[in-house]
Amino acid sequence: MFTVCPDCQTTHALTLEQLRSDRGVMRCNNCSSLFDVLEFISESKPVAVSKEEKPPQPLPWEPVKIAGHAYWQAGLILGLFLLIAQIVYFEGYALSQNPAFRPHLEKICERLNCPLPVYKNLDDFNVLQGSFVLLPDRNYAFRAVITNQADFPQAYPTIKLTLLDYNEKPFAHRVFYPQDYLPEANGATLMIPDKTTEISLTIAAPATKVGGYTFKLI
Repeated sequence: MFTVCPDCQTTHALTLEQLRSDRGVMRCNNCSSLFDVLEFISESKPVAVSKEEKPPQPLPWEPVKIAGHAYWQAGLILGLFLLIAQIVYFEGYALSQNPAFRPHLEKICERLNCPLPVYKNLDDFNVLQGSFVLLPDRNYAFRAVITNQADFPQAYPTIKLTLLDYNEKPFAHRVFYPQDYLPEANGATLMIPDKTTEISLTIAAPATKVGGYTFKLI
């Protein structure tokens, strides 16, 4: 009598003594699996099936095995994606403010429909004029003319005006935002390249006599 291991298909010869002593349970000496010999018992020796003739078919719930090079490709793509994500996260704003990279990023974002941070580089603003004069009503008139010399539209600057006494020591300052000096009817938030803007503000006379002033774009 013969039996076949269901796991590795190894054929085993059986005797009555083995059936009585092992109670119908055998351990395969090839793969060490325990199985019921009575379930696969036969009088004649089974014909071995060549693995090349009938390869084992994977079960539906078994995971599909992926070749080693596919793992490398997937890991490479994932690593590249993480690297790009880190660069964008940590250096994205700095790159968007770099005039060398800005045109390329604009083309990429135009295709991907992604917004870029507004360009802002104070060094690209040129102050053409600046004055601070006393008016007949004892208030002061502050006037400045600035030009955007950048190759890109950029946000209107914030202006910090500082008043000095006659010892050239600062005693008061005020910050003016674009909405403070832009006409309400203008509605623009960006200065296009080569755009010139005139800023005119009336400053109430302070208690301390004004000996001078400074202003800077921030």
